[in-house]
Order: sequence, then C-alpha cells, then structure tokens
Amino acid sequence: MRKVPTVFWTVVLWSMAAAAQTRPADRPNVIFIMADDMGYGDPHCYNKESGIPTPNMDRLAAGGMRFTDAHSASSVCTPSRYSVINGKYAWKSRLKKEVLWSGYDEPLIGNHEVTIADLFKQAGYRTAAIGKWHIGIGFLKKTGYGFVVPKDFHESGLKGTRNVDFMTPTFGGPNDLGFDYFFGSAGGQNMEPHAFIMNRYVVGNPDKWRTAKTPTVPGTSASEVHEGWMAENWNDTAIGPLLAQEAVRFMESSVAAKKPFFIYFTPVAPHRPCTPAAVARGKSRAGERGDMVYEFDWAVGKVVDKLKKLGIEKNTLVIVTSDNGGTPASDDGNDYGHRSCGNLKGFKAALYEGGHRVPFIVSWPSVIRRGAVCGALISNLDMMATVSDLIGVPMPEGKDSRSFAAVLRNPQSQQHRKELIHHTYSGQYAIRNGSWKLIPGRTAAGAWRYELYNLAQDPGEQVNRSAEHPQLVAKLMAELESRIFDF
Repeated sequence: MRKVPTVFWTVVLWSMAAAAQTRPADRPNVIFIMADDMGYGDPHCYNKESGIPTPNMDRLAAGGMRFTDAHSASSVCTPSRYSVINGKYAWKSRLKKEVLWSGYDEPLIGNHEVTIADLFKQAGYRTAAIGKWHIGIGFLKKTGYGFVVPKDFHESGLKGTRNVDFMTPTFGGPNDLGFDYFFGSAGGQNMEPHAFIMNRYVVGNPDKWRTAKTPTVPGTSASEVHEGWMAENWNDTAIGPLLAQEAVRFMESSVAAKKPFFIYFTPVAPHRPCTPAAVARGKSRAGERGDMVYEFDWAVGKVVDKLKKLGIEKNTLVIVTSDNGGTPASDDGNDYGHRSCGNLKGFKAALYEGGHRVPFIVSWPSVIRRGAVCGALISNLDMMATVSDLIGVPMPEGKDSRSFAAVLRNPQSQQHRKELIHHTYSGQYAIRNGSWKLIPGRTAAGAWRYELYNLAQDPGEQVNRSAEHPQLVAKLMAELESRIFDF
C-alpha cells in the first residue's frame, strides 16, 4: 500500500479545523413572531405611558435586546411579509403599491426563488409558517379551468369571489416555498376566504357566504371584513388562541424529533376586526384594539413559557416585531388616550416613522446580554441575511437583505445596514442614509417638494431641513432613483 505523505494529512487536518471554526457551534432554534399592525408605542417596554399591559414582551426585552431604530420593509402588510420571506424589497415584484386584496391572489414569490425557509431546510431544520400569510396562494376554480381570478381592489370589501374549489389542493403557498408545515389563513382574518388552511388543503368546507362587515359573534367588531366564503362555525375571537396552540405544538413535535426548528409565527392581532379572545377582553385601557395587542403579548408568553418547559430556551432565538406601524384608534374610532406609535409622526401606511418604525425585541439567552438596547438601523428585510450568518448557509445572490448578526453579540457593532429604502401603500418612496431621511413628494401643482429630517436630532420629524441642505437632497434623490429603477 502506497504511503501518503505526511504533508497531505497536515493539509487535510488544517482544512477540517478551519471548516469547523466557520460553522456555528450550536445552531439556534429560531422563532420569528410578527404582529399585524402593532405600533412602536404599543408595548410598554417602548412606551411607559402605553395603555396596554404587555408583560411578556417586557420580560423578553429585559432579558434580551430591544432595538430602537428597527423598521418594516414597507408600511403595509403584504410587501413587508414578502420581504421577510424573500429577502427582497417587494417593489421588485409585481406589487408596486397597495396590498393583495384577498387570499386568492396569485403568489408573489415563485417557487424558483430561494426563501428564508429554504436556508433553514439546507441546514437540516424543520420549518413552519403559522398564521396570516397574505402574499398569495393559488386556488383552483370550481367550474372551468385554471386558478381563481380574485378582485384586484378593495371596494369596501365587496365583490367576493364565488367560483372556488375548496376540495382540491392549493398551490404556491408556504409548502412550495420551503415550509414543511403551514397552518393559517390565506389573507388574514378580515379577508376571504374565512377559513384555515393546513398545508395545501382548506380545513373543512367553506360553504357559508359571509357578507361584508358582518360579525361572527354578536356584539363584536366586523370592521374591514370582506364578503366571501366562510367555514362553518368560524369564530373571529378564536383565531388568536388557536394559532398560538399550533405554534406550541410544532415546537413540541420538533423537540420530540430531535431537530432544530424555524417558526414563522404571524398572529392576526391587532389588525381589524379587533375581536379579542376571552383571555384578552377588557385587559387594556385602549379599547378592543388594545385588548388585541394584549392578546398578541399573551401568545408571545405561551411560546416563551413552552420554550422553558421544553428546556430549549437558552439556545432559541426569539424575535418579536410588527409588519408595519400601528393604526391610530380602536375599531370604534376612539384612541382612549393611547398613542399606538408613541411620539413618532404618522401611522400605518405612511412614509413617516410611525408607518414603519416598529418594536423589535430579540431574545437569545446564551448569546445576548440582558437588558441590551441597540440603536442600529435594521429592517425585517434583514432577517434572511442574518439567518444566513447564524446557521452558516450562504446567501443567494440578488437579495437586498443585510445581516445584523454581529449586533446581537455586540450592540455597538457597526456591521449592519446604513441605508434603507422606505415604501408605502400609495407606491411612494423615501430613503434613509445614516441619520438623514429624505421624503420626496409633489405639490398640488405637480412641483417637487422635499422633506429632509435628521432623525438623530429629530425622531419626531418636526423640522424639515431640505432648504438648508440642497446638495444633500440632490444626492439622496439621485441615490433613491438609482436604487428603485436599477433592478
């Protein structure tokens, strides 16, 4: 037998050691929990004057890291969710403005795209999407050929889609985008169809026609409810607890299988209709919307408590955030003296900070220092690149995501994004660069008008500095145009 030179084994051993150093020593479980329309001023840990008790988010923040300059990728839900899953700005898809208006819309993400769930799958994780999806699922027609063609505008929730086959599988949803398990709604609790989907199939047979703005429980809200097919015994007040139960169940089954897991957990609270479960009813001083924020916090508590019972809390990364800023009032039009976006300007759907600066709480007891506060500029768009760093799976090309993994270990780290494009419901844009933010717009006469704010000095966006810095305005405008048109 030929003798292999000693230098060969030296090189092999050195290569193996180097590879071991680049692999994460112990990849964490990851649970990403995203509220629907929770504002910067809703959790008590962000707003001491909040009218809503949020003990579980407060506890997570005290034991982990609270970000103060975190943003959703858009100030409305569909594009924000697209960015979390796909690692791209949603305006690079066909969705240039607004949101998808039903659960029947053509999927925004093609199965050729590499998603955040695909990265986890490559690393051997079990993956689940639980809750509101709202980035498109294909349903087959009941009569005729092809997929359902949904309405493409809101129209007060009218013109519901009737020609839907609920007996056949759905296509293009979470199971086609890297998720092993899906349980949730195609569009949200206010949009058709009013039914759950488990993996590819609708649960039950949605054969009841729900008219617009009709409650499922007498005396509860039906604000923004669209007409459409509804499953028998559908109950708006039961959605939150059921989704939390599904998240806990997936954690238990993953531990039993001795597999690391990723859960994309997206409760429907506090989006309208505000229909708090019994566990949350009357728990806030901010009306039914406040009670829904409490319900979301309750769900966070259920997840965190189960982590402790399973003995996996220390090496589980939990992120709690929102898909965009908050709405200003409860469903009855009263804000009850509660400021859902704190002292920020604007609310959901705005380019101002209240539209997209969101709570962002991270817990990872084995890594993150207790009670840390971080001012790094980050976005939920950055989840994909951060996950790539943490689990050691390379990022695919063509993504806009930027990692903030280094910041989790050191809040003073400069390894995070310095620039961010903001996008809103109307299809307008703004650009953030360092502490400066430029919002371009038009006057009634059609002339350009610019708003320039130094957010380090003026987070409430009260003083427009554009007249003082015309060169900076021109530079930021040129940068914004190059970004949104060069893809």
